[in-house]
Amino acid sequence: MDKKVIALGAAALLIAGAANAELKAFKVNGETVTVAEQKAIYDRAVQSGQPAGEGLERQVKNLLIQQTVLLQEANKAKIANKADVKRAIENSRDQILIQGLAQDWAQKNPVSEADLKKAYDQDKAAYGDTEYQVRHILVKTEDQAKNLISRLNKGADFGKLAQEFSEDTGNKGQGGLLGWVVPRSFVPAFGASFTALKPGEIAQSPIRTQFGFHVVKLEAKRKAELYPSYESQKPVIRNALANQKVQMHFQDLIKKANVQ
Repeated sequence: MDKKVIALGAAALLIAGAANAELKAFKVNGETVTVAEQKAIYDRAVQSGQPAGEGLERQVKNLLIQQTVLLQEANKAKIANKADVKRAIENSRDQILIQGLAQDWAQKNPVSEADLKKAYDQDKAAYGDTEYQVRHILVKTEDQAKNLISRLNKGADFGKLAQEFSEDTGNKGQGGLLGWVVPRSFVPAFGASFTALKPGEIAQSPIRTQFGFHVVKLEAKRKAELYPSYESQKPVIRNALANQKVQMHFQDLIKKANVQ
């Protein structure tokens, strides 16, 4: 039985793996599902690093049972002969070939260690040397924001006002606290608003973004310490750079194509 794993809700199962799986061939309506077919899915799960155990074997088996039954029904109904299905299969085949080409070229043209380090250093520089602990209150109108700033200047508690008035439900329960952040994590206007403040200061003008009007307070700032290490970022950077290189290579091929 030569088939691809089809897109089912069941295909989203949390498949896990173990090196010593005791997989056995089984039949579904007389059609054999081989150990090799089960192992192909099983091994991908092992590579994902998810938990191991007999539960995995049951999940793999259940997935393939569902797949086999539905493919059998599709064959009975001659679904593959439908014109739209044929076109979809051809389109999928073309995409698989292009993906295969990308993977092959990337393997033959790996990202260098120097390029990895350069990209890491550039992104770390863009992250910045300073992290800021920020609070904000998001409201719908500028007048609301100005009124809150006036109240804060008279001694009102920022956290309490945030809990009462902020439209940002993600942090109003924490008194508008955003935690330790850097400017690039936000739209430019908001990011610039707190870098211009001293710890304890409140921006005296509302900050307008696409979300509304913000009242901003800088609680504290410190030397950056949350940026991830080079070793932890290498796989992510390598994947991103490899994709960039592939896309540049593809664009170059397209530009050189003889189109008449």
